[in-house]
Amino acid sequence: MLYHLFIGSALGLLGFTNLARGQEPSNAANANAAPNPQVPALDAGQDSVGAPMVAKMAKEGGAAAEEEDLRRGQAMEAEKLQEASSNTVRRFHEVLDDLLAEFAYDVKMGQIVGLKNLAIRKVTVSDTLPRSYNEYVELLISERVRENSRIRIISCLPCKTKTSRLVEGRLQITSPQTNLAEMVRAADQLGIDYFMDAVLVYHTTHMVLAFQIFNTQTKEMVWARTYNSETIKTRFQKLAVDYSQIGQAPTGEQYIPEYRVLIGLGGASAPNPGGGANDKTFVDLHIRATEKFNNRRNEFGLLFTTLLKSSSILKEYPTEKATAPTETTEPEVTTTADQPKPFTFALGLFALYSYNFLGSLESYNEVRTGFTGGLGALLSAGYLAGMGRVGYDMYFGRRFAMSIAGFYVMPSQILVGGEFQSTAGGAGGELVFALNL
Repeated sequence: MLYHLFIGSALGLLGFTNLARGQEPSNAANANAAPNPQVPALDAGQDSVGAPMVAKMAKEGGAAAEEEDLRRGQAMEAEKLQEASSNTVRRFHEVLDDLLAEFAYDVKMGQIVGLKNLAIRKVTVSDTLPRSYNEYVELLISERVRENSRIRIISCLPCKTKTSRLVEGRLQITSPQTNLAEMVRAADQLGIDYFMDAVLVYHTTHMVLAFQIFNTQTKEMVWARTYNSETIKTRFQKLAVDYSQIGQAPTGEQYIPEYRVLIGLGGASAPNPGGGANDKTFVDLHIRATEKFNNRRNEFGLLFTTLLKSSSILKEYPTEKATAPTETTEPEVTTTADQPKPFTFALGLFALYSYNFLGSLESYNEVRTGFTGGLGALLSAGYLAGMGRVGYDMYFGRRFAMSIAGFYVMPSQILVGGEFQSTAGGAGGELVFALNL
């Protein structure tokens, strides 16, 4: 009896141990142990219910595997970039510099003109780049805006902070990047009128840099632009290459010329063949049309000057006739030779080059100056003479200018009475006040 009791206890203990290990008990233990009512047996009907669950779990497992493969690929690209050779890193920064140069070119051409101030709210870079590139790209963008415009850059520290609070027993983390109320609060606190967001996407074959600027109060997007390393043409702009040689470019990427048109009025003194001292003073109508290049430092174009003799405008002042004593008149001596008559109206035409003394950016708050030089001719009825001209310009604000110039009229010949007569040259000058259109 004791022997059978000992054997049964040993078999029961062995079955419990196997169950704890996830194994089925032996047949001997099953034969001696009572069935457990809390663990019902699985019948055949339950297999059809578990099949959809198994398929769903398999599908989720496949999606998770694809996501894991994507993550692994991104990690490999990031590791490859961090461990890249010096040539690869140099090429990466060259392409990034081209993208930023394209952005700087648009800023200089006034595509975001009119913004009083600007704050960079967030910069997002690809996961394949180091995290420190967020701040690095932000600094590069700020540098380009400051160098090419007069827009004030405000550092938005609250935009990069996160706040946490308990809402209905749950911890809620917000920041101006994800919460409009926080963004408006930060803008009001720092006086920010416009926010900029930037995204840098890096691939092994190309890079994309995208921007958007929106109003902090109305949330209206005022400017957006995307720069792709496969389509930018900054290197050709730097070389001043005609776009027709490298393929048709979008309208926004083509060169947009800047012109200066000055219309002014002043006085001039110029040699006048056959005339006296009173015939050398003129009223000067000054019309200049030039195109700016080299960041507005240089100009080239045409200058028209219209000279109208002042004596033809300023007639004799009215007087009252007085009784004069009778005088004997002597006969006048007349000459039979024809004498040249001084001209009343003349036109000057010059090819003009200008060099302006500007800083890195032209500021209308400062007086700008520049030198001009030109070659041309003075033309009147029956009279043509070459001219050289040098001048000094002063620009006040945006609309007004003053020009002081000296010129030299070369000797020429005129046809008088069927014979050519030589005319002496001489120096002259002009002072003109002009309106910049």
